[in-house]
Amino acid sequence: MKVIVACICLLASSRALSEETALAEEDLPTADVLQDQLNTMMQGTASWFDAIGSDRDSDEASAKGYLQLSWLPRTADLDDVDVNFKVSLNLPQWSERLSLVIDNDDEEDEQLLDYESNHINDEQEDVNIAFQYVKQFNQQRSVKNRVGFSRSQVYLRSEMKFNWQVQQVTFSLQPRLDYFLEDGLEPSIKTTTAYQLEESALSLSANWQKRQTESNSRRKIGFYHIKPTGEDQLLVSGVQYNKSNNADDIPHESYFISIRYRNLLYKSWMYFEVEPFTEFNQSNDFKTEVGIIFSLISYYGD
Repeated sequence: MKVIVACICLLASSRALSEETALAEEDLPTADVLQDQLNTMMQGTASWFDAIGSDRDSDEASAKGYLQLSWLPRTADLDDVDVNFKVSLNLPQWSERLSLVIDNDDEEDEQLLDYESNHINDEQEDVNIAFQYVKQFNQQRSVKNRVGFSRSQVYLRSEMKFNWQVQQVTFSLQPRLDYFLEDGLEPSIKTTTAYQLEESALSLSANWQKRQTESNSRRKIGFYHIKPTGEDQLLVSGVQYNKSNNADDIPHESYFISIRYRNLLYKSWMYFEVEPFTEFNQSNDFKTEVGIIFSLISYYGD
């Protein structure tokens, strides 16, 4: 499903411009043409949505997002391919703080620890759509509300975020409450502590989530070391622990150790990531499983 969605996005973007525009860009590299077409298509979509119900055209609407293609060969599965995308359309004629969000990774992306790889427990296959309203009170406090469609059902979400900083230490607290029409209430809370070193940083994150359809809560904690290795390069190494029980009370526990290298591949909008890892999973009797993640990430918009 993810591969199909990605292909649709690429095919749609290739037809977004007129023939005259295509001729004007025929001397540009293919990557530039595709990125420009995708950006033009998304900006036009944002303007179209923003102009609904208005008697004037929208010139202030904007769009931003990314498309990520990954290959995850590992001991037990050499053919795992992952496609993630997110589109955020800002609609100022509706509200300065209202946006339309379309993605296929919202369910897990919103629960990620800081610097966590979003491929570890990728359960999301369907496309999500939601209207999001964000109120930023100050640098220390904000509120995010959503109504949308995910997991084949309507859901409501309210989340608050609090930030504090004491010298070189930054603290973050994010309580959240979801209500799914079929699955019921799902409270969660995420905490992060970051410590800035002279040339690197340390991050300790923890997340707790209780799904009404599962017998016990989901818990995970991660510790990461983040070090820039160049102007557009980053090295993230860390360890993560996950534990949960499904609706049948079957436990799932895993340990994940990885080193992720991120590098700017092309201009300012295309990145390449490589992440060798070792995983110990309860479903595999905690046998050592090794693998590597290759990711190509393309951004567009403001």
